[in-house]
Amino acid sequence: MNSRDTQKGTTAAALMVIASAVLWGTYGSFVTAISRLGLGRNAQVFLRFLMTALPVGLLMLRRDRSLFRLRKQDLWLFAANAVLSLYFFSACYTAAIAATKIATAAALLYTAPVIVMVLSALLFQEKITPGKVCCILLSVIGCALASGLGSDLAGAHGSSGSVISLTGLLLGLGAGLGYALYSIFSRIILRRGYSVYTNIFYSFLLVMILFGAASMRDGSFQQIFRLPKATLLALLCGLVTGFGSYVLYTLGMERMETSRAAQMATIEPVTAALLGVLLFRQPLSLPEGIGITLVVLSVILMNSRSRRHPA
Repeated sequence: MNSRDTQKGTTAAALMVIASAVLWGTYGSFVTAISRLGLGRNAQVFLRFLMTALPVGLLMLRRDRSLFRLRKQDLWLFAANAVLSLYFFSACYTAAIAATKIATAAALLYTAPVIVMVLSALLFQEKITPGKVCCILLSVIGCALASGLGSDLAGAHGSSGSVISLTGLLLGLGAGLGYALYSIFSRIILRRGYSVYTNIFYSFLLVMILFGAASMRDGSFQQIFRLPKATLLALLCGLVTGFGSYVLYTLGMERMETSRAAQMATIEPVTAALLGVLLFRQPLSLPEGIGITLVVLSVILMNSRSRRHPA
């Protein structure tokens, strides 16, 4: 493959990751609308993961049934991706929002690129370069501001609402760790020779079962049949923020360094903030505007670096 083809492939991979983050960024808007219709949280997540695993399974049936094959020695990887990444992230992030605030939880969540960078250096020998560190720091600071944390701290000045409890801090960092581990476990699974679709199907099938059981325990599973509008919206949420986003992200990550993919995905809170302004008339403060600018700048810089130095 010549250098021009390599650059095209790198650009396509970057666009896949950015597109996946844009789709992820619609999740908050979906959850707001679905929650207003009365559907419980565990049922929402169950339907989201159902509409991720089911379409991928149908694709595998149509394209190549051998994609369903697993080696016994690799079963733990799919279980780890489901439990330690997807389930742990979802549980910690929900609890972090309850223990702190959405803005604080979102800011802590985007410690994930730093975690991915360190783990990728240890596990995959990816280089930690000054340029990469600069881009990731820009994105982390930008995410904190874009999520509204800067506005909250600037306006609170010592009020009790601005204090982050130890529990909230640990839950937020736990969500960031779970979010980061999806990239790490997925990279290991892909290196074992499995397809992107095999990885997504089994990881999401397992976590779907876990949230299905949780929704049955709390009674929200029954709401699926009583609230058709909320259920249809939750299924659409699954197609967009589950199936579409995770397939695009994993395909893009397959063609670039794991740490670069994680950093480029920080465009997600920018999308969430802009949708909040457009759909729910939420005001955009100066710190949030600065944060959005920093995240976009970091993604542009990281993409230009990846085109010069493709993985």
